[in-house]
Amino acid sequence: MWKIIKKLLNILSELKNIHVRGDLNDPRVLVFCQPVLNTQTNVFSSAEALMRMKLKECGMVYPDQFIPLAEKYDYIHTLSKIILNKTCRQIRTFEQQGYKIDRISVNFSIPELRDKNFCYDILEIIKDSGIPFDKIAIELTESRNEQDFELVKGIMNHLQGLGMKFYLDDFGTGYSNFERITGLPIDIIKFDRSLTILARKDQESRFLVGSFSNIFKQSNYQILFEGVEDDIDENQCIEMNALYLQGYKYSRPIPIENLINFLEKAS
Repeated sequence: MWKIIKKLLNILSELKNIHVRGDLNDPRVLVFCQPVLNTQTNVFSSAEALMRMKLKECGMVYPDQFIPLAEKYDYIHTLSKIILNKTCRQIRTFEQQGYKIDRISVNFSIPELRDKNFCYDILEIIKDSGIPFDKIAIELTESRNEQDFELVKGIMNHLQGLGMKFYLDDFGTGYSNFERITGLPIDIIKFDRSLTILARKDQESRFLVGSFSNIFKQSNYQILFEGVEDDIDENQCIEMNALYLQGYKYSRPIPIENLINFLEKAS
């Protein structure tokens, strides 16, 4: 027990130091990513950025260990800005090397959007990197808070007007309300891995998940299925309107610079 407490205290201390320093290139915060397959082109042209930390005393630290602490002590936005900055600069490097990349999505928590400087911070980082706004997408997890809904909607409308896309992350987990979802300017619905697994259970489950995907497709949303692990998952998700696929069948999370191995050269 003491070892766990000691580790958490060390992580918290490092988070505080990262926050106070505010270095957008802080080497302790790493960007990993998972490539996303476009089923129409059969090309990996996008990816999801994922956060990791590498600390001297703890080694590699995963999100489930540090994200709750970062959110509790209001350090999360600093981490998000670092991830966004490093992602933007890596996109620029890919393009300078002649590779095609449509976009990389970055996760943001609902509490971050309550910060009055949220839009300014995001736009300044993207502008400073020299890439177009449409190279970055924002992933948001659905909230049941009425205030969050109106706040998120306003910010999304503003940023979407600049060309940024929005993903609704983890559909199928926790609270889901179709009225709220359709009230937001979402571009892509991400079906959680649990739904990919559920669809394999039996015909009734497959019909249920497929019905959800049909509703979204008919409402002009694009669909991404997470947790694709084999050919059965892949074929099933494609039959359920998946435009995008993500999962271990294609790649585990990798350092973002290794995404180059999945990208095609620009013609």
